[in-house]
Amino acid sequence: MKSKKRFVGFVGLLFLLSVSVGVPSATSATKIMALATASLGGTYYIVGSGVAEIISKALPDVQVNAVIAQGSVGNAKLVHSKEAEFGMTNYYSGMNAVQGNKPFPGKLAIAGICKLQVSIMHPTTFADRNDINTIADLKGKKIAVGPPGGGGVLFFKEILPFWGLKFEDVKPSYLSYSDGSEALKDKKVDMNLPHGAPPLEAVSNLTIQNDIKLISMENDKLVAINKKYPYCEDSVIPAGMYKGVNKDVHSVGIQDILVVNATMSDDVVYRVTKAIYDNLAALRKIHPSVKDLTFDNYRHSLVPLHPGALKFYKEKGIPLK
Repeated sequence: MKSKKRFVGFVGLLFLLSVSVGVPSATSATKIMALATASLGGTYYIVGSGVAEIISKALPDVQVNAVIAQGSVGNAKLVHSKEAEFGMTNYYSGMNAVQGNKPFPGKLAIAGICKLQVSIMHPTTFADRNDINTIADLKGKKIAVGPPGGGGVLFFKEILPFWGLKFEDVKPSYLSYSDGSEALKDKKVDMNLPHGAPPLEAVSNLTIQNDIKLISMENDKLVAINKKYPYCEDSVIPAGMYKGVNKDVHSVGIQDILVVNATMSDDVVYRVTKAIYDNLAALRKIHPSVKDLTFDNYRHSLVPLHPGALKFYKEKGIPLK
């Protein structure tokens, strides 16, 4: 109960902040809702704030406030418990949530609305580290793997065996992505492993005074990973995205999605889905990672759409997977 009170209190703080930055103020008839994102400066918070503003402007009886939360795993739990009405997660965490797989205690009552950005693993080290050129070279290395319980950590554990490694073969530090960059600069870790849609501040800020390199994953490994895990995508961090990284970097990505509690009103979810769809042009301007976003080919087979959202997709003839 204490944690819920702290979360709700923070939602209230974010509401006051949102009023100060131009989101329409609530009236007594306005339903105030929370959209759980992740830490400040990350893609989740940037995109989530944009989605919240779009919904708030489009629906006069709803005000949605983006709130700092725990990312893909924690957000699914917050939506299930109704501590947040909306949450950003991904196909990996969302699929495990609805199926009741680890790290979730059982099946969670969440349902999808739409795709958002693709979060890509960024294996980051310094350019002069000649001993780290592939994921296989991470054996025995100190790795900042992200916050404990985060989706990035769990996903890293799953892909390591494709290079003949186990999680026990590396020395993990459970740090936020920004703290991981600081640890890398201080030579406390050998690699930082942020996971998100580029450009990531945790990587960009590192390039200001340091020469870095991002480790590219071999094509045969990516093919094998994608074949085993349907939620994975062969993703590219384009050359020039980060200072000094002058070649495309091939890595593994996961599609991020927006979810709601499965019991939310069909009418509300239908109107929210329509509001986002009708304002895709505005959403695409929020961050480079969503500049080509469409609703097409949402993977209904992995994280089923909420009935209200599914009704909208069917009316529009939007293809699903």
